[in-house]
Amino acid sequence: MLYIIATPIGNLEDISLRALRILGEVDFILCEDTRVTKNLLNHYKINTKLLSYHQHSKDQKVDSLLGLLRDGKILALVSDAGTPGISDPGGKLVQRVLEDQTLSSSNEQEDARYKIESIPGPSALTAALSISGLPTDKFIFMGFPPHKKGRLTFIKKVLDTEYPVVVYESKYRIIKFLEEINEYQNQLIKKFETEINSKGAKRPKDLTSIVVCRELTKMHETTYRGEIKNIINKIKQDPNAQRGEFVVVIGK
Repeated sequence: MLYIIATPIGNLEDISLRALRILGEVDFILCEDTRVTKNLLNHYKINTKLLSYHQHSKDQKVDSLLGLLRDGKILALVSDAGTPGISDPGGKLVQRVLEDQTLSSSNEQEDARYKIESIPGPSALTAALSISGLPTDKFIFMGFPPHKKGRLTFIKKVLDTEYPVVVYESKYRIIKFLEEINEYQNQLIKKFETEINSKGAKRPKDLTSIVVCRELTKMHETTYRGEIKNIINKIKQDPNAQRGEFVVVIGK
């Protein structure tokens, strides 16, 4: 059995009773940073053994984890915060487990079969959407923008979609990202106004709302709303506002 367990994105109280029970019952917990996960386990007096698994883990590591499953061990996969597989390498492990499952089944090795089960819970993605005030029956999640190559293409895709877009961004690039969004939007509007008399010219969609969430569920949680220029100015004016992790919801 492989459990995929969501853990708090900040506040340690944001974890389900089911998740706590299973974390205490499994044979091993696979985690990105053992220090981060140990803090959570210590808080709830859980002593399960930890194994490191992260984006830099080599194939040999994955093979050893598959070996544990074949031996009948029960594993739990967690990320440092939130739901595994959302902008972290959890999905790769699940894929390898499924591939191994298929091979085992084709070879009729009944004792090698195992299940994958989700223990749902916190996610910065859904937390930000829930307080955005935007229609969320349809939305697009685009993860982290590229640092350099492909960044402009990424920005264009964000603004070209008709649905709200959710993006993660780090403290090192949050101002840059917001300024890029604002600049490209202004370019689109200027181009439209220049070509206003052109046949078939279509005005670009306005950014009707933008919501920037910082440090969700943590002590210094902050939510910025309104015009993007004002949000940029507020974050620039306060050095403390440039700390932590950010979730940006861009509405149309």
